[in-house]
Amino acid sequence: MSLVLSDITLRAGDQRLLDQVGLTTRPGSRVAVLGPNGAGKSSLLSCIAGERVYQGRITAAGEDTGAWSPAQRARRMAVMPQSLQVTFPVRVWEVVAMGRYPWGDEDSTRQWQQAAMLESDVWHLRDRDYQSLSGGEQQRVQLARVLVQLWQQRQEGGDGCYLLLDECTSSLDPAHQHAVLASARCFAASGVTVLAVMHDTALAASWADHVVLMKQGRIVREGEASLLCDAEVLEQTFDLPPALAGRYACQNGVWLPGPADKA
Repeated sequence: MSLVLSDITLRAGDQRLLDQVGLTTRPGSRVAVLGPNGAGKSSLLSCIAGERVYQGRITAAGEDTGAWSPAQRARRMAVMPQSLQVTFPVRVWEVVAMGRYPWGDEDSTRQWQQAAMLESDVWHLRDRDYQSLSGGEQQRVQLARVLVQLWQQRQEGGDGCYLLLDECTSSLDPAHQHAVLASARCFAASGVTVLAVMHDTALAASWADHVVLMKQGRIVREGEASLLCDAEVLEQTFDLPPALAGRYACQNGVWLPGPADKA
């Protein structure tokens, strides 16, 4: 049930946002996509999500995802964008319930919605107006929405399902950052493939089992999270001065999971 990207190219006018990107993920993997601003990270996720018209091919378990109907895609992929603007009054529990719209069981899955809100630490906010929440609180509500979208697959085995997170921890305090990634880890353990666009290399080192480093629309390096401990790789990817790249590499090494953490 691998997700395979073959020669993905994305253009915006004369600009090439993605340039022949190829990537293969394993079922249940935790993939962190990193790189400087404008590297193409979010563009890559939007292509996987079917939100952009691209050249190339994306397959899941051998199926061309471009042939999926919106309903098929929504039952296989849950997407959390960088931000979601809501311009009308809506309560938190109603936003979370949107995650079950593809299944048509919003009313009969209240227990899953509650569980997702508890896991995202927003159950106490369930009756609040979504627009009244802080940025971090809104981000956690959106996480609950995408978690509940794949909740049944998590319980039954998530092979062939995909959780796409675009900077899902950007507005969160450290405790909630690690709590969110712990939830994503649980989904991956059930077989759901998780791809997360991230900026914090130390946070990525603590969570991911595979990292993809992008620059100027291309994948420059990919491999185990230990890549983030290579100062030369960080220097080349992020255009960091050598001394600063070395400090980041050391810091990332501190966050790499030990044998007990991986067990």
